[in-house]
Amino acid sequence: MHRFLKPFGIALLTLAVSLPLGASAETFGEKRAYFKDWLTACRPTTGYCSATTYINPNPPSGAVADYILRVGRAQQARDWEISLTTVATMPTKDSFLVVEDGPDTLYFNRPLSLAAYGAINDLFFLGNDATRLLQKMLAKQTLTIELDTEAGRQSLQFSLSGLTASMLWIDDQQDAVGSPRVAGYAPADYERAFALPAPPSNIPQPVADLHFKGDVCDFEPIDVENAGWEVMQLDQDNSLFMLPCSSGAYNLLSRFYIWNPTRQTATVQHFVDYGDTSGWTAVDYLVNPYLDPHRLTISSFLKFRGLGDCGSAGTWQWAGYGLQLREYHYQPTCGLDYDENADLTFPQIFPKD
Repeated sequence: MHRFLKPFGIALLTLAVSLPLGASAETFGEKRAYFKDWLTACRPTTGYCSATTYINPNPPSGAVADYILRVGRAQQARDWEISLTTVATMPTKDSFLVVEDGPDTLYFNRPLSLAAYGAINDLFFLGNDATRLLQKMLAKQTLTIELDTEAGRQSLQFSLSGLTASMLWIDDQQDAVGSPRVAGYAPADYERAFALPAPPSNIPQPVADLHFKGDVCDFEPIDVENAGWEVMQLDQDNSLFMLPCSSGAYNLLSRFYIWNPTRQTATVQHFVDYGDTSGWTAVDYLVNPYLDPHRLTISSFLKFRGLGDCGSAGTWQWAGYGLQLREYHYQPTCGLDYDENADLTFPQIFPKD
């Protein structure tokens, strides 16, 4: 059974209609409230909260609705999740989705900025455009989505009346009042509906040639093996290799290469980076990087000293053509005293909340 059909059945919609605006109730082990055209729910066991709205609720098929738009967030998470569930008809595997807004129309392509997680008809919006979408949703009364499905092109219009109040209610339930309205990461609790190919098990020669060419890196091949290189599959065609390059007392510098076996091409990957004197620049390395194959992200943590109370930290997400900066934190000043209990949360400088 589809994950939306059982917990969000006809009884849920009846409850939503009968409750006073903004009132809450305990149903199916969840705390729920209704705000105009949106129904909110929080699960006490996990802390996950979501708000949903529907097109054609309770159709003759017995499903919850023909289409479901959802905005949710995990407990302690910073980013929201935005998803569209199609019940009346299935999306195509390479569906192209358009959020109509005149000159500010947004375009989402599968499987990069629009990907199925948990079920083939649960489409999640990914990348920086997901944040732009969320901001549009909070500023408008309706949302029009054009979507390719197996039954042809569908035009979906969702009401946004009640969304702002729903998200404020979720903030209150999660002790996150004043949290930013950002989105775009893969859902933490669901795997991709269409698995990616397994990444290569060896470093391709063109990648090795780029890495060891000239005097860019201090490491020899044996050093790269000992330090531990990694690879992450990005999509059906491309994989990302992370190869250590040099190291210091508490920082390990690595370079990244995108490998396409069909074309037999390897390219050096560049990243947006920041410094006090240089401002925003492009670099071809990251320090103390971490790969997240689930979210298709790379995170870095540059320490200005061993304690790690000053430096920079960023996250980049695969966007089909390269790695897109999602967030960047920067703390240029180290504490006067070496405090083991120092606050290691750096101020965020991108995006600006």
